[in-house]
Amino acid sequence: MWTSLGAATEPAGPRAASGRFWAIVLAAAAGLFLLGFLIGWFAKPAEKKTSVTPHEEMKAAFMAEMKAENIKQFLYNFTQLPHLAGTKENLHLAQQVQAEWKEFGLDSVQLVHYDVLLSYPDDTKPNYISITDEHGNEIFNTSLAEPPPPGYEAVQNVVPPYSAFSAQGMPEGELVYVNYGRTEDFFKLEREMGINCTGKIVIARYGKIFRGNKVKNAELAGAKGVILYSDPADYCAPGVDPYPNGWNLPGGGAQRGNILNLNGAGDPLTPGYPAKEYTYRLDKASGVGLPKIPVHPIGYHDAESLLRNMGGYAPPHSSWKGNLNVSYNVGPGFTTNYSTRKVKMHIHSNNEVRRIYNVIGTIRGTVEPDRYVILGGHRDSWVFGGIDPQSGAAVVHEIVRSFGKLKSKGWRPRRTVIFASWDAEEFGLLGSTEWAEENAKVLQARGVAYINADSSIEGNYTLRVDCTPLMYGLVYRLTKEIPSPDEGFEGKSLYESWYKKNPSREYKDVPRINKLGSGNDFEVFFQRLGIASGRARYSKNWNVEKYSSYPVYHSVYETYEIVERFYDPTFKNHLTVAQVRGGLVFELANSIVLPFDCRDYASAVSNYAHIIYNLSRNHEEELTTYNVSFDALFSAVKNFTEVAASFHERLQQIDINNLLAVRSLNDQLMFLERAFIDPLGLPGRPFYRHVIFAPSSHNKYAGESFPGIYDAIFDIKNKADQREAWEEVKRQISIAAFTVQAAAETLKEVA
Repeated sequence: MWTSLGAATEPAGPRAASGRFWAIVLAAAAGLFLLGFLIGWFAKPAEKKTSVTPHEEMKAAFMAEMKAENIKQFLYNFTQLPHLAGTKENLHLAQQVQAEWKEFGLDSVQLVHYDVLLSYPDDTKPNYISITDEHGNEIFNTSLAEPPPPGYEAVQNVVPPYSAFSAQGMPEGELVYVNYGRTEDFFKLEREMGINCTGKIVIARYGKIFRGNKVKNAELAGAKGVILYSDPADYCAPGVDPYPNGWNLPGGGAQRGNILNLNGAGDPLTPGYPAKEYTYRLDKASGVGLPKIPVHPIGYHDAESLLRNMGGYAPPHSSWKGNLNVSYNVGPGFTTNYSTRKVKMHIHSNNEVRRIYNVIGTIRGTVEPDRYVILGGHRDSWVFGGIDPQSGAAVVHEIVRSFGKLKSKGWRPRRTVIFASWDAEEFGLLGSTEWAEENAKVLQARGVAYINADSSIEGNYTLRVDCTPLMYGLVYRLTKEIPSPDEGFEGKSLYESWYKKNPSREYKDVPRINKLGSGNDFEVFFQRLGIASGRARYSKNWNVEKYSSYPVYHSVYETYEIVERFYDPTFKNHLTVAQVRGGLVFELANSIVLPFDCRDYASAVSNYAHIIYNLSRNHEEELTTYNVSFDALFSAVKNFTEVAASFHERLQQIDINNLLAVRSLNDQLMFLERAFIDPLGLPGRPFYRHVIFAPSSHNKYAGESFPGIYDAIFDIKNKADQREAWEEVKRQISIAAFTVQAAAETLKEVA
């Protein structure tokens, strides 16, 4: 081009040659300049683009897709009617969830049913408690129902307060006040005060421990009936009005709940196996974990009438006193003026087999479709379920919608994601346990992680996380990326506000993460199958807010309005919880290398070993007498720590393009939790099989570390045969040492 132009304008000769030369130089310079400009122009965005991986880009799109307004609308939709397990209303909600998950674009959504033992009051013979005079006349009766909240007066099928699975009966006798009904409360009464509960009706306040443990303790003490009540000290925050003017429990409100002691068995009639049509069932009377005595819950107005004239012993300590205007005398029986009066229970509830329905939705993974990440939360509620569970179910719904939106744009996760809406959680974690029993072989082979999604809120102070140590690092990294919703933390991360408000007591410079106990649907996945599990919600300030759980827990006052007016008006905390739960699922399903850190497990196990050893040192003399040593456990912990460190180093050097190498190391990470499972289970609790963690034998809600050793040492001074008792401690130490060492072996380089 330049030559022909030059030829047209310049005559041939030396000058023309010189002109052509300079033209070429100038053209080359211009070309180079243009090329440099273009490279510079395109390099800028290209640089920006390479610094954001497709994984990060999709995660950002996923997080941004979730909206507080949607969660609010879903919560409203889910809370207009009661959704008690085994009722047509809860089946209709399951069908609604199924239809909407299909609309959201999941690959498949199925209803999966089981036929399980449930429990309901008798419509024709209501449950109540009375005070009777010497002639047997009822001179006081407790309420038959809670006064309905404003706007809900016309709603049908509100189940009155009851204790699910209570035995039937009409026991009559003297009343004994047993504080919270904890193991130590009964020890105080029996051993220190000489009060025998045999043949008595006991009254215990809710709080501190799982209600089923209270009932079991009362049974062991010989009681013939249990009355549970909510004391204002435990269910009313100071300076807050009762609902509807505030978020405290009204005096007529009462807490429903199951009182089973299943210890992970699932359906009481089919322990260990799915409750399908073909399954062999135990006789109803011999179901697992069923209480043998009548139990009933009441509100604090009625409790005041029962406790007002209590006689007998004064409370042994100020900690036995609640906030009612009564003496909190322990009894037995009433004061002299009323000594002929008795308390009588009238309990007519029935246990019956009914059909329940889980909703199971799936997005198939691309690279590893045979690796499953599960997000599950329950759908059934005692009444409206404003907090428990629908604040969680609404978040799950929004997470599913957001995953569906990404899928509609052509994205799929690396691993398969399973979403679950569980039924009958309130009746003993039945929906999740039956499904896990039916799919146990597949889940043990393919389950990467389970994230639980019950109530999203129990307060509005800060984040609360309970999870396996494998997930500590993942949780901390993720919360650093999520903005804090808290006042005064604008522009700061969730991690920062969480750390500031609830620092760890065990580890330096990180927020607190709790051990997993039970009382929720992760139980079967973690405690029985050994699948890494975690849960997150917004919580209260446990250091200051001493009331139990949240005041209106399991009452008719758990409405949409209590959430929208008092707990989370903007739904910003719900959105934050959605981002935490959804973000965990996204990372677990989509990271090339699983975001588990086995070094954190090593730190935790080491910490727990020292804690249990220090506990044993309260018995120095016996440790020597019976030759009890923790050396094998500490040696195993040391080995595990070293192997975990070298495994982590190997992980850093992995070639992520070598799919087989990635898969091999990922499998070692996935199966690490499984390595802590003892197929024989814990003594007397065969479905709790995790050697490092189990629900406390004294409070199902709390997690205990090295539970086999802990239970063997508990109250050991009062065991009849001391040698036998300490032999059991030695056996449990050896099981723990073996298990930790065996887990270390699974992390070694594959030969």
